[in-house]
Amino acid sequence: MKRLNWTALLLVVALIGAGCGRSDSSGNPSNTTSTTGSGAKSANFGDLVEVCQDGDPSGSPAQGVSPSEIRVGTFSDPGFVGRQGLNQELFDTAEVFAAWCNARGGINGRELVVDELDAALFNVKAKMTEACSQDFMLVGGGAVFDQDGVATRLACMLPDIAGYAVSPEVRGSDLLVQPVPSSAVTFPVGDLRYLGKKYPDSPKAVGVLAGDIATTKLVGAQTAEGAKSLGWEVVYDDLYPPAGVTDWTPYAQGIKDKGVKGLLWVGEPENLAALMKALTNIGYKLDWTSTDANHYDQKLIDLAGSSLSNPVYVRSRFEPFEDATDDNATGQYLAAFKEYLPEGKNRTYLGLQAWSAWLLFAESAKECGNDLTRKCVYSNSKKIREWTGGGLHSKSDPGTSATSPCFTIERATPKGFELVTDIKPNDGIFNCNPDNVYTLKGDYPAGVTLNDVGKKLSDLK
Repeated sequence: MKRLNWTALLLVVALIGAGCGRSDSSGNPSNTTSTTGSGAKSANFGDLVEVCQDGDPSGSPAQGVSPSEIRVGTFSDPGFVGRQGLNQELFDTAEVFAAWCNARGGINGRELVVDELDAALFNVKAKMTEACSQDFMLVGGGAVFDQDGVATRLACMLPDIAGYAVSPEVRGSDLLVQPVPSSAVTFPVGDLRYLGKKYPDSPKAVGVLAGDIATTKLVGAQTAEGAKSLGWEVVYDDLYPPAGVTDWTPYAQGIKDKGVKGLLWVGEPENLAALMKALTNIGYKLDWTSTDANHYDQKLIDLAGSSLSNPVYVRSRFEPFEDATDDNATGQYLAAFKEYLPEGKNRTYLGLQAWSAWLLFAESAKECGNDLTRKCVYSNSKKIREWTGGGLHSKSDPGTSATSPCFTIERATPKGFELVTDIKPNDGIFNCNPDNVYTLKGDYPAGVTLNDVGKKLSDLK
């Protein structure tokens, strides 16, 4: 069998979610992590009060719950042989949150124990079967090929407060809660509205360039549909080998030949940097290139260098790391890593999103008191209709999984990332105009439901 070059599957991870990142770092080699502490430290995080707390728990009201611990599963893919350490930050974040929370008493006195479920890209179903046999819930994780495990998860009635969700089958699935929802039926267009006004000639000549694998092709199609919904004309629509090419000049020349003024890019920083260099080499300058939050990555700056005179705008829903202080949520997140896992991968939006998932789980679980059941936690999480992860990101609605209208933009420059301030923010640094969300009309895969696996919500205990 011909072996595919799967390196580029890094693309998939962050293109769907609101903010994602990647890591080549290694984490704790153990598959299960647990840290206990005295509970003497402040359990406040950002604007959230007493996230974790002592208690006097008793009984075992659900699978994975004992009088002393809560066993929770976290998915990621760091064992993939094609890119060791892929999304290790999900495991790192789980380890740090567990340590942080357990040092403050755990969840009503029960300590968090994390089962690291390394799908290594191709073992999602097997790892989901493992989680079904041992874990209370899934929290703060994600898998590149998540569609392979969703039916198994629903069949065993396992709720997931996800770090990220990739496929439409999962994004629209039952028993899923996302702290920063990525909807299967709506698409964010706020950054496009901004760019169209800032560069009024660009909507007449827009290009779309995406990696040639199923999920990124779908994102490219949804991106093109979002642009067309604004009345824009797509004059260039192409795919590239997801592992990249040795010479990006033909793509740069194709963009030039079509007179593209604004480029919608679906990919990863390394390939975008190479394209920017190719455009610079042939002397062609775009009005803008727009891309997702996985490009908030120093690699883009380092590799693209002076070619970022071709403006690159990165859509984001997160407070910038550059604005972290001792007193805000982003600074507290970084401080937790410094205390509990100094070498962990922390400066990624995927890590922030995973931390927000853990906070959402903790807030929902503590309200259950001693009677900690899946039904209670899931029901509590669905009642949360406004969520910022304590101040890590813009307002979201985990309860309905609706796409947030809120966005900000970082511009990549040769000197680093700069927050764009003229987006007409109306909530801190974020523009939250309702018109920033478009309802998709294309024919895309549907989410997997409980009914699809012969279950119903009343089966959740």
